Amino acid sequence: GSLRPEVRALRSRLAGTAGALVLTHPVERADARTAALLNGIAGRAIELCDGMRYVSSQPSVQIIPGLLALAELGDASGADFLTALIAGYEVNGRLSIGFKPRPTAHQNGQVSLLGAVAAACRLKRFRTSQLRSALHMGANLLMAPSYNGVVEGATSLNVAGGMSNVAAVLVPDLVEAGFTNQQRAVEE
Repeated sequence: GSLRPEVRALRSRLAGTAGALVLTHPVERADARTAALLNGIAGRAIELCDGMRYVSSQPSVQIIPGLLALAELGDASGADFLTALIAGYEVNGRLSIGFKPRPTAHQNGQVSLLGAVAAACRLKRFRTSQLRSALHMGANLLMAPSYNGVVEGATSLNVAGGMSNVAAVLVPDLVEAGFTNQQRAVEE
């Protein structure tokens, strides 16, 4: 996916501060948010999308790239990474059970975005109150791309998957910086 023309062009536009790995050939480095975005878009572009059997969700491509960037920059252990990934999947799955998407909405950028935020918060060892704040903040970033993009072959649908990874890197910083959030954003 990293070699697709639109991903390659975006990668060159976002080139900047080195930090986290961008999984391309040859391997490059970028700041954590850019690496998370590019790796998420590239994975989504070639349909590296798993599914959760009983809910509408594709969590892996929307959780793993952002979590990898954070783990790499934070020098996290493999055990820390896996624990955070499991937490992200758990939050994703539980929230997806009660989530009712718009009839024409694609699942990219929706509940899996909250799973990505939860995984990042676990990796950063957030307290419960910080996690709650982060999830509500993440709910304000949810996207609702149209499923019609799949039928039309619109590559912009892949960006929604990448944005979940950006949220994973960005939202913990917002919480730690003191941003406030709507208290019942997840429930809405």
